[in-house]
Amino acid sequence: MPKARIEKLDTSRIALIMSVALDEFARHRYRDASFNSIIKASQMAKGTMYYYFASKEDLFTTLYKATVREFNRLLPLTRQLPRQKQHYWQMTQELLEGLEQTLLQKPNIGQFVLNFLVGGEQQDEHPARETALAVDGWLQQWIVQGQSLGVIRSDLSATRLTALCWGLWQAIHPLRMPNNGSADQSQVLLELLQRLMRPGDLSHYDEQPSDTNTDTSDPWQDLSF
Repeated sequence: MPKARIEKLDTSRIALIMSVALDEFARHRYRDASFNSIIKASQMAKGTMYYYFASKEDLFTTLYKATVREFNRLLPLTRQLPRQKQHYWQMTQELLEGLEQTLLQKPNIGQFVLNFLVGGEQQDEHPARETALAVDGWLQQWIVQGQSLGVIRSDLSATRLTALCWGLWQAIHPLRMPNNGSADQSQVLLELLQRLMRPGDLSHYDEQPSDTNTDTSDPWQDLSF
């Protein structure tokens, strides 16, 4: 864990280290990021940096904990699964718009998060592994609920559809559409998801509430943000 002595660093120095680290971890996956490059760009002696952070993992963990707090306001939207067909895509859109607004406030955070969510880090001894697995599990729950409501195709498994979602986000997120706001970008992703994930014919919705007893346990509850 990060050393308590980092509290002795002045605010401007911590801000510089975190900014440099975010840039490095956004440009490279965790295992490829260079602690030495971060030290050099932070204009600190190597011994001084190691005095405050014992390793690259310590620094990543400090940055990661600060970063995930940016997403706390989205958590209420993830705690309730859609119960009616007509609400499924509406609630999905709200999540996408909230996510994109958060990412656009600090662009590097988007790539930083993307790296440990879709970069195969779940298979590694990665500092953010538990979060990556929890988010992946939550997304699968969301998709299974959509399948039970009849709004998501069931010819593919939830696991495959989850991978499809991450792939679309990875393809769409780097795009910066000139003169378009976050809602436009999230709308593009929403439309792609609907085209690829909807069953063939949804023109005869049953608008009655679903009686599906899908498990709504909160996969985030054990995470300490």
